[in-house]
Amino acid sequence: MKKIAVLALVLIVIFAISSSADVDTGFSCSLDCNSLSQNGDSYYCNPDTQTCFLAKTLPAEPSAPDATATAAVTPTPAVSTTDQKITALEEKIATLENDLATLSSDFTFTKSEILSIQNQITSLQTELANLQNTDQDLSTKTTSLSTGLAGLQQTLDSLQKSFSERQSFGRVITVILVIILIGGAGYGAYYYINRNQRIVNPEILNYIHNSIQQGKKQHQIKQELRKAGWMDSDIEKAYSETVKQNYRRYKSSQPEAKADTFVRTETRSTSRTSAQRPAYDMADPKKMIIIAVVSILVITGALLALRASTGQAIFLKKMIGGEENGTSGEITYKVECTPPHLLNPAGDACCLDSDHSGVCDTTELQGVGLNAGGECNDNRECKVGLYCVHTKCSSLDSLYTGEGDCTKLCSYYAIKMLTSDGEQYDLKPKQGSYTGAGALEWKILQMPQHCKGESPIVPINIIKKQTGEVMSEEVILLHEGEKSLTLSHPTISKLAFSLTVADVFESCPK
Repeated sequence: MKKIAVLALVLIVIFAISSSADVDTGFSCSLDCNSLSQNGDSYYCNPDTQTCFLAKTLPAEPSAPDATATAAVTPTPAVSTTDQKITALEEKIATLENDLATLSSDFTFTKSEILSIQNQITSLQTELANLQNTDQDLSTKTTSLSTGLAGLQQTLDSLQKSFSERQSFGRVITVILVIILIGGAGYGAYYYINRNQRIVNPEILNYIHNSIQQGKKQHQIKQELRKAGWMDSDIEKAYSETVKQNYRRYKSSQPEAKADTFVRTETRSTSRTSAQRPAYDMADPKKMIIIAVVSILVITGALLALRASTGQAIFLKKMIGGEENGTSGEITYKVECTPPHLLNPAGDACCLDSDHSGVCDTTELQGVGLNAGGECNDNRECKVGLYCVHTKCSSLDSLYTGEGDCTKLCSYYAIKMLTSDGEQYDLKPKQGSYTGAGALEWKILQMPQHCKGESPIVPINIIKKQTGEVMSEEVILLHEGEKSLTLSHPTISKLAFSLTVADVFESCPK
């Protein structure tokens, strides 16, 4: 408004100056400027413009009115021309005022546009800063993920090495035990054979028997046998056997035995046979103990051999660049199964195929399982492709509700997991861990894509085993920052822990 007032004042001053200045008539000086004079007006030629100008003169002092002048003075043509020019100037002033108002409006609009552009620039700068922070965050997460994968690779290499060393150690122990068992069995057989071959020589028996009948004493008999070259052990055994035979003869000759002639004859026959055949030591307690020990060792060795030859259903082969003997590339492990086991549909473990149908027994059971929505306690109770989630058979596709912008689909590629035991894992889908020698295992499932803006769901398959056999499987669902309930084993009380999804790394379009 101040600008408008100043402009109006300038125009008024210009108008006042122009009103007191000479007026350019616009007629060329080629005409006689004096010919334009009328009613006493004075005209002259302006050499600069070569046009005729009307000379303005100050009005004269008013003279006394003529007594005879009674009529009103009528306007002259010069006065009429001046009024027209004033009117034209006023119109020009109005036009200028309109132009000024338009310029002021345009200036206000331009100023608001500039402010809007500045706001957009600020917003773009903020988004750029956010993108840079996001890029740094992604770089940090990528570094963390790479570190975690390297750690997992080292752990897997260590487990593979430990597994190989354990297998080698088991084979060595088995061989040593088999050798010990064979040696023990051989020694026992040798001892048994030698013990059975240590018979009483009939000559010594006859000599001792005759010497006793002659009235010789025991020490005399033993001394004479030693002089003859017999060993003390043979002498003692023969003397003991002779005493036993004499005692049996004495018992058979007693009247209270009431033995008839047949019995006496049989007894004498038996005595003679006993005197002629070798006498065996059938009641040696040492021999019985040795036989028992050898038998126990043989049975234990057989059990160990059976254990070493069965139960190895899974073998891991180290692959480098997709080749078993590769020299460069990504290190992976190929799972191989021995009959009656085969590779499961996920390709990361072995399953039992008891009927040799080429399909896992658990998959065959799922073929006749429950449909979606059915009540369940185990994944194996549901049809193939369904999981037991919160006691309901459900597909992973049905877990998302479709919130957000579904024209843009997102998916996660890595998960950072924490356990209540203080362990941290950087995993991708289809990976997990276990405790209690595999008795309680957990694995992250591959989740389908979700709409941008919807919170990602992390499904975790919980597998409980007993002596290598699967007892139950179920799926729990967690979101980023959420902690699970305590996971426990039904028969091993000390196996209990919880899982927390610390961070979800997902890929979303802009």
